[in-house]
Amino acid sequence: MVILSAVAALALAACAAEPPVVTETPATVARAALDSTKAQEIVGDTFATLSAADASGDAQLLTQRVEGDAAAVRAAQYRVTSQVAEATLEVLPDDMQRIYVSNSDTWPRIMAAVSVPPDESLTPIVYLWVQESVQDNYELRGWAHMIPGATLPAMPGDVDGATQLPLGETGVDPSPRAALEGYLEYLRQGAASELAGSYAEDSYAAQLFAARDSLAAAAQNAGGAYVDTVQPDMENTFVLSTSDGGALVFAPVRITSSFSVSGATLKVPGNDAALVDGDISTKATYTYQDLVVLSVPAPQFNQLPAVVAAEHHLVTIRPE
Repeated sequence: MVILSAVAALALAACAAEPPVVTETPATVARAALDSTKAQEIVGDTFATLSAADASGDAQLLTQRVEGDAAAVRAAQYRVTSQVAEATLEVLPDDMQRIYVSNSDTWPRIMAAVSVPPDESLTPIVYLWVQESVQDNYELRGWAHMIPGATLPAMPGDVDGATQLPLGETGVDPSPRAALEGYLEYLRQGAASELAGSYAEDSYAAQLFAARDSLAAAAQNAGGAYVDTVQPDMENTFVLSTSDGGALVFAPVRITSSFSVSGATLKVPGNDAALVDGDISTKATYTYQDLVVLSVPAPQFNQLPAVVAAEHHLVTIRPE
């Protein structure tokens, strides 16, 4: 029997000597798609919905305000807490430091926010809402803790609004698409990649690489193999301009981690067992729905693109 314990979700929200920084920009002429009152209403409605669903552990109650990856992640957490007595739901604070509103007059449009820290040991959470059309609600689509020591770029606030940029925006170098694709390729290749020097160091990548090394060694020792894949969701990736001419990329990322053994039976740890769909024998594939928030600095600063928030969320485990 091989216990598959190293595949558990990464702890990315640890306290750090240098806490994350959320910078502010003076408000200018109002031109945001939402005013402050409406933005706060969206936040309030979202967390009222979450509170009701959390109380009952019923993911069906998330509809209207929590959809997509965010709903899948919370539903997975409900499965764990319903089956594991000592498991607790991830704390999602509803008190925001800053709310950033798109000034787009077309759809889909987005709203982002940064929370206060959930507690003294955790970093603030970056949230992303999407409104698909004028008839639709703003829906929470994802969240991610800030990377310890990261700085969220100055952005227009809820009065001024921020411009939504295309992925191919050429006003920053690299473009948001090129920066994201390069970062994901760096994740695929690992710490020794030549791309490592193209991005600021971050704990999300470091912990992914550490888990990969550990699991690959464990699989080899058991006569099996370990393979992971990293895939973006470009259709649901959004970009906001920053006040200094840079860009902030909100990118859903799907990661699958497959672990197999030979001549043994896999056993997953307690919390993970609640997410197994079927009976595991010699191979298991873990699926994560992550959110990566990547800052692309304005050209005049001559800085590297940097991950400012990221979350590794386990949603399913599939036997093969």
